[in-house]
Amino acid sequence: MNKKTKTLQVLGDYFVKKGKVLSIDEYKSQDDAPMRFIIAKRPFGSWARMISMLEYNFPKVWEDIHKPKPKPAPKKVAKKKEEK
Repeated sequence: MNKKTKTLQVLGDYFVKKGKVLSIDEYKSQDDAPMRFIIAKRPFGSWARMISMLEYNFPKVWEDIHKPKPKPAPKKVAKKKEEK
């Protein structure tokens, strides 16, 4: 496995955990990022190129990242009885 593929795999798993592909600023502000931004970007030359390669090389991961999140069931509210 080459450097680009390994980097894509690590970032793809991280984005699945976050639920979206993070922008540069969002990624830089994360405390739990798997690697520094410059290390993540360097093999690809740009963040946009990394994103396009992630989509092309790991379509299953890309699908998992963009899978809609299930909405929580609405809470039932007890109705008050009207007094006569």
